[in-house]
Amino acid sequence: MESWDYKELFEVIKEDYKEYLQLSRGHEYAIARTANDYINLGKVESFIVDTAIGEILLSRDKVFIGYVEGITKRLSIFKEAGGTNELSQEEIADLTMRIKKVLEGLSKVEIDYNPYTE
Repeated sequence: MESWDYKELFEVIKEDYKEYLQLSRGHEYAIARTANDYINLGKVESFIVDTAIGEILLSRDKVFIGYVEGITKRLSIFKEAGGTNELSQEEIADLTMRIKKVLEGLSKVEIDYNPYTE
């Protein structure tokens, strides 16, 4: 995690999402733009980004199936991924707990099959 502190990355993702929402182009636009802004940062960062995006999605009534499937697939390999020497033990524990909540939440959300609904 060269550029970002663990907590800072979660905060900046959520701040960017809120800024994109203020453009009045809708939730799907804000999620897509936010996710795109943080693509390809690194292995550990991608778990943090997916977790932060997942937490945002869980605040919605419905979640597009593409997000559910993609985030679930990527976060499900966190334990096997290893290489978390970039995070402290406390950060690993926090991330593990947050990933678990996102995975559980995404397994229970109402699925939206239309990516353009608001």
